Amino acid sequence: MFKNRTPWSSISDLMAALMMVFLFISISYAYQVTEQSQTLVTQSEQLTERNQQISEIVAEWEDYRALIYSDLVEEFGNVLYEWEAEIDEDTLSVRFNNPSLLFAAGRADISPEFDLILEVFWPRYISVMTRYKSVIREVRIEGHTSSEWGNVSLDDSYFRNMALSQSRTRAALQKCYFYTSLQDIAWVRGNVTANGMSFSKPIYNDDGTENPQLSRRVEFTVVIDSYKKLKEISEEL
Repeated sequence: MFKNRTPWSSISDLMAALMMVFLFISISYAYQVTEQSQTLVTQSEQLTERNQQISEIVAEWEDYRALIYSDLVEEFGNVLYEWEAEIDEDTLSVRFNNPSLLFAAGRADISPEFDLILEVFWPRYISVMTRYKSVIREVRIEGHTSSEWGNVSLDDSYFRNMALSQSRTRAALQKCYFYTSLQDIAWVRGNVTANGMSFSKPIYNDDGTENPQLSRRVEFTVVIDSYKKLKEISEEL
């Protein structure tokens, strides 16, 4: 005759079974934690690598910015005062600041004085740009206005000045295109754009008010081709 198993024996078997379940859960949890840790390490390594790539691109941009700025200063430093122009080291913009020297008031006709300047400036400017054609994505000819436009609303002034700035920068591009050598004409067609900005980027006085005189200007700005590389990296994140 078999003896009946005691309640203590049943409890012992139950405890053993529970221990096995707990052990299985612990092993599964440890495995998941290990996998997650490995995933986090991999993601951290990838992020570090991408940050390094971004840092290298920024450093490369700084190097080219410094080189282009230096060449522009060397090329035009002795005539900037005469042209009432300046070179912005941060944006690499050659900025012509005297509106009365550029266009007739409220019109898109280039003045004879500015025409003579462009005839001298543009071929020399392009000679600098083509030294860096492998890294330049765009040369932007930008027309800027003040927010002033008679007795109209700010909205009306914005669109009227937009039309004016677009016409002016297109006129400037046409003059520059005419003064481009045959060897550079294809590069100019592929990389130089005309951009009317209205009064989207005004120049301000020290007290925070708009400076209408300085806001009415033409700028030649270089865009270095780091944007595409940064965009490719960001899309991988």
